[in-house]
Amino acid sequence: MVAVLSAPAYAVTDQERSALQRLNTELEAITKIIDEAQQAANPHDRKLVDYQRLRADLQKIQQGIVDAANTMRREPRSLPPIEGDYH
Repeated sequence: MVAVLSAPAYAVTDQERSALQRLNTELEAITKIIDEAQQAANPHDRKLVDYQRLRADLQKIQQGIVDAANTMRREPRSLPPIEGDYH
């Protein structure tokens, strides 16, 4: 006997969607903190944080969260890698 899972078994639940939306809201708040940190940075420091790369990675993560929250079914997909190195 072979069991077949239908697409709804992989649907995002309302509770999960709500949690993902809250996560996205938190990441938006983190973006504001990144802006504050960049404004407070000393441009003469030997090691500077690459805020542009940090923001780009955060945007990739946020887009993945939004996509997951808005998807009715989950299917495997290839995601762009994040840098993870900001100096």
